[in-house]
Amino acid sequence: TICACSSRTFIDRVAVAKVAALARQAGMEVTLLSDLCELCENKSEAVREIAQTTIVACHQRAVKSLMAFAGEDNIRSLNLRNQTAEEVLAALGIDGSQLSSLDSSQTDEWMKQMEAMPQRLGEDAWYPVLDKDVCAECGKCLEFCPFGVYEMVDERIRVVHPHHCKNNCPACARTCPASAIIFPKYDRSPINGGEEKQERAIKLDTKELYAQTLRERLAARKIKPIIKNWKE
Repeated sequence: TICACSSRTFIDRVAVAKVAALARQAGMEVTLLSDLCELCENKSEAVREIAQTTIVACHQRAVKSLMAFAGEDNIRSLNLRNQTAEEVLAALGIDGSQLSSLDSSQTDEWMKQMEAMPQRLGEDAWYPVLDKDVCAECGKCLEFCPFGVYEMVDERIRVVHPHHCKNNCPACARTCPASAIIFPKYDRSPINGGEEKQERAIKLDTKELYAQTLRERLAARKIKPIIKNWKE
């Protein structure tokens, strides 16, 4: 199973098409997904089937946490976000030297599939997942988030309302002392589940961040009746 992350550009489409073509050529069953995050958010029945396959997607820590959120703990994943097609193929037991001999007739089918996938940047699935291997259950994310994304369930922090999260906002991850909060679609590590420290841990004024987010939420509520009255 390969996630093309159709609404973002983190995973190279040409690399996806090449891996898919050679995997099929090697006799493997290949399925392309437009957005693994969306399937996991909705806890789709397809997630159970996906868990039985090798998942080629983004950072392994992110994929592990995504699938655990959807109820699947035992998975195998490969990282096409920052590894080459040749490296991913090698992990699948496929000779990557065949990449140079691929022609467009072998990859066109996969490229067309990806071109037909929905692209909903700003409206696609965006929400946090938790790395429970490092989460300290301190509750800082619960205290900080004004949108009700998190809840304490049986004395453990849970992402209960992922669809409440504000798109492209990773602020709660920056407040986590354990770096346990992952936004798979964020552009920098470790917030996106990567192992590199591309984004320094910074001390934030969490009260000000909370106040700013709350102001935005209240402002959004005020706009709705104005629009409604105008239509009437």
